[in-house]
Order: sequence, then structure tokens, then C-alpha cells
Amino acid sequence: MGIISSLLRKNVDPNGQSVGQNQIDIELSSPAVNSTTTAEAEPNNSESSRNGRSEITNEETNICRIFKVQDLISDENIVQSFKPKILSIGPYHHGSSSSHLEVTESVKLRCQRNILGSISEDSYDGCRITTRAKDFYSEKYITMGEENFARMLLRDGCFILAALGLMRGDLTQLEFEALPWHDVVHDLLLVENQIPFLVLEEIRMLAAPIPGETTESLKEKIAASVKVELQHYTNAIDIREIHSKDFHHLLHLCHMFFRPSQIAVEHHRARAVTNLQWHRAVQYHEAGVEFRAKDPSTPHSLLDVTFSNGVMEIPRLSIDGQTESLFKNLIMFELGCPQVGKYMNAYIIFMSQLLSKPDDVELLAQRGIIEILGRADEVLRIFGRLNELAILPCWDDYYLKSTLRSVGAHYNRRSNWWFAWLKHKHCKNPFLALAALGAFIVLLCTVIQALFSVLQYFTPTK
Repeated sequence: MGIISSLLRKNVDPNGQSVGQNQIDIELSSPAVNSTTTAEAEPNNSESSRNGRSEITNEETNICRIFKVQDLISDENIVQSFKPKILSIGPYHHGSSSSHLEVTESVKLRCQRNILGSISEDSYDGCRITTRAKDFYSEKYITMGEENFARMLLRDGCFILAALGLMRGDLTQLEFEALPWHDVVHDLLLVENQIPFLVLEEIRMLAAPIPGETTESLKEKIAASVKVELQHYTNAIDIREIHSKDFHHLLHLCHMFFRPSQIAVEHHRARAVTNLQWHRAVQYHEAGVEFRAKDPSTPHSLLDVTFSNGVMEIPRLSIDGQTESLFKNLIMFELGCPQVGKYMNAYIIFMSQLLSKPDDVELLAQRGIIEILGRADEVLRIFGRLNELAILPCWDDYYLKSTLRSVGAHYNRRSNWWFAWLKHKHCKNPFLALAALGAFIVLLCTVIQALFSVLQYFTPTK
């Protein structure tokens, strides 16, 4: 089959957006039928407004396009942080003059020969993968011809399947162990370093058939491999559910693992507009909010933050050298493909408000919510950099809005502050607690005695 040259190729058309950071005041009213709410962020970081952010609008909302970060952000320093370290996947960094990307090209070639074996080079120009694959990319960044594009996708797809341990042929594990695996994983989950899943499907059909292998089983195997790389992050997705889900590339699949398992739906009628202000973890703690890590034995997503009866439960988060890169690519993926939701954007903004100072990090670390592999101030810097990228979703689409309303109402009750003050200042010391209890009993007895004295004065004697 020859290559279909009349491909449907769409350029993205950015629309400008900006957002502020840190302290956020949200003016809201509870939604009613056909009502709207607003979420306003007051910026205190002028750099965020200079990043030139804009969202790529997809004309076909069912396609998660593979885009360039520079289409959303103009800050060159930020753009450079999304470049691959050792591995080029897809057309955007293919043929780069960077010498560090040439290291894996020989491994890619061996992967291709081991998986596709008997297929000759001359047959690549007849592969069907270019028919739809180019719809996922921005044409202005693709300079190679049709045949080279098909060969590049096949070679990169074979590397991905081999790296995930799904199809290797005679390729040995030692050839992959020679590569810095953490850099390979880092590059496989870059937003600019993706190829469509349909390429992997095509390779499965081109390679020697595996008995019982289907598209659904291939999805499950890929999902199982990705889940292993995300094992430090809690998720609620059963691998067996993946075959019924439609993901377009590895980062899209990764995003599915981080989606909230449940999104609260509010049914109450509209109320008066109020001001909702986010606060630091220590401030919430002073208002009587108890922080707990979610029970790891209960299936949940990393983004499943809940608040009930004065207790905020937050899933455990282990912060290591890969966390920042993974999260910022998920943030950018959501901004470039808005149809998938802004769940990671919402989570990062929420957590960055909780973790505003070192004592906030220490508080959540003591509660087992944050696992710190470095210093508290480094955690703050990581969330600060992530927060610069994130954009606050529309209030109607903010999956944590029910949680924020509940914790905001708790924070604004003065009685909660008094009980928290007694608990934090006195109940930690049993002697102070007994003294406070004794003082309360004495005060109560004094009031009762005074009450009886007044009643006795006004009651006539017989």
C-alpha cells in the first residue's frame, strides 16, 4: 500500500491565557441550573504573566495532539527543560545535532531489526502508519519526507516496545542495561517525545504474530509496564480496564493513572456569593484541620484529596528526582489537550498553596503525606516551579471545589479555632489538660452557685 499523501494536517492556533500564583482568592457562588461561577487569581509573580502561555485548541476533541511546548510558552529557559536527555522519540527532535541523542540510535536500529526481522527497508514506504500519524503533529515542525517519517516512527516504536519488555526478539536485557534507565523513562514521558499508539499497533501487525495477541491485550501489557514505572504514585486504575480505554500515546496513558478516581458532584442550589481564600497547611492546622495520609490499602489516585469532619486526607507523595519532570509534562499535556481535563494543574496549584513555607512541608511530612528525599526548601522550590506552569481551571471544572468549600467553611468557624487552640496548647501536656479541666469545673460550679443564690434571693420564703 502506498503512502497517502493527501493527509489531513492541522496547525494549532494558540489562545492566550495567564494566571497568578501563590495566594489565591476565589469569588464563587454555589452552582444552580444554568448558573456560572468564576475563579479569579490575583498574581503576585510578574514572571508568570510574561511566559506567554496559550492553550492549543483541538478541532477534533477526540485526538490528543503531540505538540511543541513553545506553542504554549515563550520563555526559552522553560522550553529547554522539556528537551530529551538521551532519547529522541517522534519527529520533533529527530536528527537533532545534539550528540547526546545519538547514543540510543544504534540501540533503536537493533530493536527494529530484532522485532521486524524479515521486513526489508524498501517496504517501509508502504506502511500504513503515516496515513493517520501526521494528524497528531504540527506540520510546521516536520521537515522530513514521507518515507523517512514512516521509518522514523517504526524505529522509535520498536524501541518503545523493546524498552517496555513487550517485544525484543533476540535483543538481550544487557543492551538496555547499558543505557541509564532513569533517563530513558524521563525521555519516554516527555510531552514532545511521543508517537501515536497506532504506530505500536502497526508494528504488532507487521511483526511475527503472537498467538492470542490483540490490540486490547497490547494495551494491557503497555499499561502494566507503565504502571511499574509509576509504582511510587498511588492510582486506582485496574489494568484490566485499560483495554476498553482509548489512549493516544504513553503520556496520555500515564495521565489516566493520575486522574481522580471520583469527582464530587454538587447538587445544592445557589447561595450568596462568598469569598474563599486558600491557606497554608499550618494555618489550616491552627484552625483545627487534621491532616492524614490516605490508607494505602484502599484504592485511590494521587489526586484524591478529601475533607470530612475536620479531617483532610491526602494521598502519600514521594518526591524524587523524576517527580518534577513527570508532573510538569502532565501539566503541559493538560494545557495542550484541554479535553482531558486540568486535574494535575488543579492538584499542583492546591498543593503549592498548602506548601508555602518550610513548616508546611514539615507538618505534612510528620503526617506521612510528603516523603522528603531532600530538604524542605527544595520541595518548596519544586512546587514553586510547577506552580509557575500550572493554570487554574475554570471553577465549574475544578475537581477539588467541593473539598475547598468544606475546608473553607471549617476554617471560618471561630469555634474550631478555640477548640484547636485548647487541643494544641493544653491537651498535649496531660498536667495542663487536667489543670484546664479543673479550672473549667471550678468555673462551672461558681456559675451554678451564683445562679442558685440569685434564685434564692428572688424566691419568697414560706
